[in-house]
Amino acid sequence: MKIEYIVLAEGLKLNDLAGYLKLLPAYRQEKIARYRFENDKLLSLAAGLLIRRAIGESPICFGDHGKPYAENGLYFSVSHSGRVAAIAVDDADIGLDVEQLPDASRLKIADRFYHPNERAYVMAAGDRRRAFCEIWTRKEAYLKMTGDGISTDLTAFDTIGAPLKYRLYTAVVDRYCLSVCSNKTLSNKAIYISELELNDLLK
Repeated sequence: MKIEYIVLAEGLKLNDLAGYLKLLPAYRQEKIARYRFENDKLLSLAAGLLIRRAIGESPICFGDHGKPYAENGLYFSVSHSGRVAAIAVDDADIGLDVEQLPDASRLKIADRFYHPNERAYVMAAGDRRRAFCEIWTRKEAYLKMTGDGISTDLTAFDTIGAPLKYRLYTAVVDRYCLSVCSNKTLSNKAIYISELELNDLLK
């Protein structure tokens, strides 16, 4: 499995990359246009460029729940938060989520949305913000892999307990937490994470 991410410079503007919009398929251009805020448009553009880099010229198909995959057999999932856009690519169906580490005020959300085992994990952690973010991204990655929506009862599944934990991988990069979920066991799978520069996406 390959995971690539880019941290966008604070001063970067959408106009700086506007010429690259035409490189993306119509569905991605339409998605970018629907975002209200410039930073979200910029991140969605970066995600589109990550997809282009990952799958080349392969056409994109849409499966169950409208999930995209490459016609050449590669599965991918993208996510963005703050100033980071990321992609996971594999030969099996996957889901990816990346989130900026939250303010401490958000930790109370765990009482409403986390499985009891997950709440206990956060409460026992030395860094509760990180632990909270690990669980949140694991839940999001799982839902993206399955195609189920956020309307799913989030307390009904435990992302740190077996068997689900063997299909999840989590890493903390800078001030961001990143989790990926596969429909196959990940315990023996090589996972490569790399940071890209903007020029890597514009080739």
